[in-house]
Amino acid sequence: MSLEKSRRLKRKDEKDKEIKHLNWLQQRILELLWEQRGLYGQEIADILSYKHVDEEKIRSGQLYPALRRLEKVGLVKSEEKKIENIKHVIYSITKLGEIEIQKQFAIFFHLMEVSIGKKLTQILENLNQNLDFSDKLCVDLSNRLLDPVTLKLAEFVKPDGRYIIRKDSYFDADLSELLKKRIITFNHQHVISVKDRDKITSRNVDIAIAVFTLHEDDSNWILPKMKEILRNDGYGVIIDLVGLEDHIIEKIVCENLSNHQRIGIDVEEMKEQLSRHGFNIINETTINGIITLIFQN
Repeated sequence: MSLEKSRRLKRKDEKDKEIKHLNWLQQRILELLWEQRGLYGQEIADILSYKHVDEEKIRSGQLYPALRRLEKVGLVKSEEKKIENIKHVIYSITKLGEIEIQKQFAIFFHLMEVSIGKKLTQILENLNQNLDFSDKLCVDLSNRLLDPVTLKLAEFVKPDGRYIIRKDSYFDADLSELLKKRIITFNHQHVISVKDRDKITSRNVDIAIAVFTLHEDDSNWILPKMKEILRNDGYGVIIDLVGLEDHIIEKIVCENLSNHQRIGIDVEEMKEQLSRHGFNIINETTINGIITLIFQN
């Protein structure tokens, strides 16, 4: 076999093993096998046809190529079993398939947060009127990728202030270059500085803010960090959803995102925590299920 042909076959083999964008049918099959483990082909076709009546009826000529593709890339596995003396090929999701579902769910949840973030414009405008971010040193302790909230807060901190955000732990991304490109577009490139939370230690911060983060498991550090970095006359701000205890959305999210035990904050519990850390609430506003707490030492 020639070297060139060998390389082509190797590239094809690598290409076949890639987890590419899943088409509609592959996506639905994966979701179904995540919901119900151990189904044979006709069961999958029947359930999907019942669930998606508006779609064209699924034919075996569509189903089995999709199953083979999912199996080839390691998202699905199959084994032969006898059911009532009839031999069936049973399909189930693999660990890699579960990870793929979780990744897609995480992306969906992130998009949901961004969508909510777009609705925060008026809330943030009111916040800026109350505190006046202009020329202030503002530290944003939120755990999120670049989104409309980040850009809106950055716009407030001008012309001589600084707006600091920490490294994003979801995607392990250094946001400095992303921010630089976007903020330059708004002509506010001088207000951005990116740091990890552990490097922010001085008691010289005017405003410390956390948006949509306190429902995460790793959030107990936020109030102590605010206490550590705020000036004596500095302000702390928390913006989050009001708690969704036992809501179906909370159950789905908590089941599938490893760093969440709940969605939203328990307002009374948060007030107790603020009191324990020596903070006094000076303003509390709730709009459309989004609560804003402003407090000082």
